[in-house]
Amino acid sequence: MAKISFLELMPARPHATVSVTSDEGEAEFEITGVSLVELADITKKYPSFLGVIEGNDRMFSASEALPALIAAGLGHHNDSDYERHAARLPASVVLGLAGEIVKLTFRPSIALAEPEPAPEAEDEAVTETRPAVISPLRLSS
Repeated sequence: MAKISFLELMPARPHATVSVTSDEGEAEFEITGVSLVELADITKKYPSFLGVIEGNDRMFSASEALPALIAAGLGHHNDSDYERHAARLPASVVLGLAGEIVKLTFRPSIALAEPEPAPEAEDEAVTETRPAVISPLRLSS
């Protein structure tokens, strides 16, 4: 694995393909999690959305924010055309898409590079100089 500077780091966003049944048949779309900046922007516009991302409220309590979240999850943050179109979709589609985008947004995407190596086995000479462990049962007998 190549090591790069943190300033060069641009992690891939978690993504998924979703399908929605339309009048013309099945339509597939790629959605992604959204960035912290995008989440902050959406919560500034729609303060009720903060309760949803903090886990205190259900998605429906911030339904006015969901079209903006969907637009961002489709890669079109702050695109009013995408937001208006998302707002016209059936509630089940809006809630389903928004739910998947939230899951992708908060999916853990980091891991420890490698665990620390196990400590070396103790030297036998050191072990012999330690006193034997005395069991409390031996003390009382």
